Amino acid sequence: MFDLSFIEIALCMVIALIVLGPEKLPKVARTVGRWAGQARGYLRNLTAELDREARLSELKQQLDEANRVVREQNRSLNSAIEKTVSELGKDTPPKP
Repeated sequence: MFDLSFIEIALCMVIALIVLGPEKLPKVARTVGRWAGQARGYLRNLTAELDREARLSELKQQLDEANRVVREQNRSLNSAIEKTVSELGKDTPPKP
């Protein structure tokens, strides 16, 4: 982002003092500081929202993977049950 050194900030303040004068400079400085604070707050909220979205996406992928594993286990279990039932059906004598 912006990389302002102390000398650059001091130079801006001197220019602002010359242009605005000593009466208006404190009010302008407060206003600029307030805007900077609001911008930082908005950026912080945006960053937090993006982090939440990233975590949500990651959790959704994990949930999808878990659902896939459960479906595979369910299919495997159903096929084992069907195989066992069919084997039991072959081994039992017919009813009269």
